[in-house]
Amino acid sequence: MNLGRPRGGRYESLAAEDDHDFTDLQTVVTSSQLEHQEQQPQQRAHAGLSSSQLQQRSSLQHYTDSVEDSYDDEDNDSRYSSSSDTEKPYGRIPTPSNLLFPDQPKLTRCNRIFLSAFALFVMVWVGFALFLGITRLLHLNEAMADMRPSFQFEDMFNQSFAPKIQSLAWMPYGQDGVYSRINANGDIILTNVDGSEPKVFLPGANVTDANGKRIPFFSFQVSPDEKYVLLGTDRRKQWRHSFNATYYIYSMEKYELTLLLDSLSEPSVENVAWSPVGHSLAYVQDNNLFIYQDLIHRNQITFDGTRNIFNGITDWVYEEEVLMSPSALWWSPDGASIAFLRFDETEVPEFHYPLYMDNQLDAPSYPQDVMMKYPKVGFPLPIVNLHLHNLNSAPLPTLARPLESVDLSHVFPIDNRIIAEVQWATKDSGALLVKVQNRVQNHEKLVLVDPSTLTGKVVREWNAGQEDGGWIDMQQNIRYVAPSAAVPAGGYLDIGNNNGYNHIALYTPIDSPTPKWLTSGEWEVDSIAAMDGKDGLVYYISTEKSSVERHLYSVSMASSERKPLTDVAQPGYYTASFSTGAGYYLLSYKGPEVPWQKVKKTADEKFSSDLEDNAALRGLLNGTQIPTRRWSTVNINGRDCNYMEFLPPGFSPEQKHPVLFQVYGGPGSQLVDTQFQLGFNAVMTAAEKLRYVVVVVDGRGTGYRGRDFRIAVVNQLGRFETEDQIAAGKHWKTLSYVDPDRMAIWGWSYGGFMAAKVTEANSGVFKAAMAVAPVTDFRFYDAVYTERYMNLPTTNLKGYEATAVSNMTGFNNSEFLLVHGTGDANHRYKSHFFTDSDHSIRSHNANHEIYWLLAENLWATMGGFVAPVHHH
Repeated sequence: MNLGRPRGGRYESLAAEDDHDFTDLQTVVTSSQLEHQEQQPQQRAHAGLSSSQLQQRSSLQHYTDSVEDSYDDEDNDSRYSSSSDTEKPYGRIPTPSNLLFPDQPKLTRCNRIFLSAFALFVMVWVGFALFLGITRLLHLNEAMADMRPSFQFEDMFNQSFAPKIQSLAWMPYGQDGVYSRINANGDIILTNVDGSEPKVFLPGANVTDANGKRIPFFSFQVSPDEKYVLLGTDRRKQWRHSFNATYYIYSMEKYELTLLLDSLSEPSVENVAWSPVGHSLAYVQDNNLFIYQDLIHRNQITFDGTRNIFNGITDWVYEEEVLMSPSALWWSPDGASIAFLRFDETEVPEFHYPLYMDNQLDAPSYPQDVMMKYPKVGFPLPIVNLHLHNLNSAPLPTLARPLESVDLSHVFPIDNRIIAEVQWATKDSGALLVKVQNRVQNHEKLVLVDPSTLTGKVVREWNAGQEDGGWIDMQQNIRYVAPSAAVPAGGYLDIGNNNGYNHIALYTPIDSPTPKWLTSGEWEVDSIAAMDGKDGLVYYISTEKSSVERHLYSVSMASSERKPLTDVAQPGYYTASFSTGAGYYLLSYKGPEVPWQKVKKTADEKFSSDLEDNAALRGLLNGTQIPTRRWSTVNINGRDCNYMEFLPPGFSPEQKHPVLFQVYGGPGSQLVDTQFQLGFNAVMTAAEKLRYVVVVVDGRGTGYRGRDFRIAVVNQLGRFETEDQIAAGKHWKTLSYVDPDRMAIWGWSYGGFMAAKVTEANSGVFKAAMAVAPVTDFRFYDAVYTERYMNLPTTNLKGYEATAVSNMTGFNNSEFLLVHGTGDANHRYKSHFFTDSDHSIRSHNANHEIYWLLAENLWATMGGFVAPVHHH
């Protein structure tokens, strides 16, 4: 379930050791991985929506009134009395002392002591009163001085509040450190990070059709010999990653633009890739694979492509759950061979759903019926085979003589296997590594394939089902290591299980069953960022500093010595994109402060070139009231779980607030991290009338805490995750700043499932729950995702029955809102459906509307902090 989840700009952070430690306040900014953030920032708009009180800004009088209401004070009007022209001026009337005290007795010593004590008491009392008055006035002035607007609903859709994220398209060939980009004129520019003058590689004005009209392109790929550029146009989305498009080829020598296909028609190219050498192309059209060798000979490699047979591209379930990509072809490093997968989903059952609008402004008379092959739990998966084709061998395959498949029958039966990863394991085309899993993904074998015989041998395996009962995660981490001084016999890198934690393993030689662990410890490697074979270094991102942070490290393949390349003394969440030769990298700081990006040089720690500092966003946030955020752990059901809180501006632990829990909780996921984020959580926390405390807790089953923490939920999804959210809710109910009668929980996707399961549990902890696009019965979800965690229903029927949301008692005792898209393949409460929207619910501006619906529902159900109302 590779699902995007809604993430809530700048936050101040409270470094908390426990729930009552608010003394160490420091400014820290916190973020999310954002897509398509290269748009120009827009002017900030604060247009209120008159249909709801959520958008009404409080006047200064209302704000100061609310501040004054928080103090216990007597009426002090007398301190502000003044004289007018009609009043007599104050004057001192000389009065003989004997008129006031006609008989003035002498004061005794006792009288003097008493009067002195009384005078001292009066002075202390007056001083204390003055102190209170001045203090209150200072507090009032401080409150009145913060005239900054609060972060509000419309701000979460305002690109001015989104950090700008740049990307560098490193050139895969040629001089290291060169990257390409498109400027405002549509020119393709090549830039070297060494500071030399950028050059125009392909003027946008040259990309024109026969009539001289500019052709807009969404992608470009330069051939390895830099003689041609492949330009993609007219993209038509299919599933999450897949699309069809039209492609042009531009000759840098002839200054000519030609179509990849023979004629211009509807976009029909489904996948395309340059060979690693020269300028040959592999592409898929009508589910068949073609090789355009040297852009001269166009050879068809497969002939059986149909609506049920795919060659070189994935079917839906492999795209979504296995390879996370539409591509299923791999060129050998020398460009002499190509490996690809063939999918036969003839036996996969069909799933139908309607599109009511079909991307039109006016609804058509009849909805369009969309059919997809969707393998639910226990039903047939696509039959997948691996094929190899050598461009230099003869004869070419034909319809009568198709390519033979690699023999994997000895690994797993064809109806009980998933090909999880394919990687070439030589500098030429002499060996291939194929990672194969059984259907329920708890047994994995790595096969070394000989392309000349189309056979392979198992070089290592891991039977997790027998070892600990858990599953094996889908990962594509294999990297070939050429022979060098550091690794004389060569081999490959992978990420595997090292005493319960994900770490980097070096296998040398290529068929070795025993790893050399380059990393170890009670922390996890997130990803391998790059490998430098010349210097024998591996660059990787890990959680060694903290499970909620990400830092960049290097490790030697020879000595296993590692060192951090980011400042681990400060909280940080980093990603890195390395140049092809690993000599340079784009370091992206994602939080907790405002994100920034720099280009760094691996051989020179002092080299640093600023790419993006987001200064405009930092200035905007300085003028905006935003939440504070803090991270810590809380012990729940015997486990220390990560949590974070979003706290309202001006937060005081003595004031009661409504509380909103956000939950995801899917296996291996993580919602609690130190990335910068500004969205729905910030709205609920910062909007004047709401001022919610938002809480996020990652319970059992979530990732980056070790295998034992992660696989605890195996065969019983929803059980321990629900227990942990309810236990967390009970804990927060005891805190001084929480209104225990006004707590709600919400989530999207797996989080929606969790909100429903928490409601079903009928614990009485949460007054309201909101579930967006939930799975409510995993027997109806896709097989590859579900069986990974739940096994087959034939062996775990009781587990599936317990996982389903079926007991309605809790829904009668809670305010429950269900939100779903009618085009989503996941399938006494309120409900709202969004026409044609898939799992992300974005069609027809639905994403904007959905958050408004959630906020309005919470306002109607529980009210807010500043202006609470009576709610049913």
